[in-house]
Amino acid sequence: MTSSKYKYTIGFIRCVETNQVLLLNRQKAPWMGRWNGVGGKLDPNESPYDCIVRETLEETGLELPQYVARGVLTWETDGVDVGGGYLFTADVSKEMVANYATPKVFCHEGILDWKLLDWILNKDNVGIVDNIRLVMDNLFEAKENDIFKTKYRDGRLESVVYSRG
Repeated sequence: MTSSKYKYTIGFIRCVETNQVLLLNRQKAPWMGRWNGVGGKLDPNESPYDCIVRETLEETGLELPQYVARGVLTWETDGVDVGGGYLFTADVSKEMVANYATPKVFCHEGILDWKLLDWILNKDNVGIVDNIRLVMDNLFEAKENDIFKTKYRDGRLESVVYSRG
């Protein structure tokens, strides 16, 4: 990613061996009380990759240089483009999961916990950020230039459309 059109990064740390993803239950808006990936706002002149590595370290204490760019997640609300974020994933070993005991509060952002992918994808799960469950269907195979376009109407998610870059 050479440009920083969007202001945010979102990272999902996954263990294939245990079928778990490290999620953050947010302490504040947006998405207060909902489970989401880690990440945050890009600093001036910071690349999206550098941002997700920094934000992950700040929010989890984990230094993960193995992040892979997975495209962008855009948000449209009532027909207006309101921004987006760069998506990243990092795979870790089951030993790392075992050594990173959760639930835990590492910083002021919220509670971290390893969640089973089946739990994240469950259609009845209202505790996860609403677009994340739908993004997860393609996220771990997505490429750097792919787009996940979310549309909201009157505060409710209408759709998530995945497009290959």
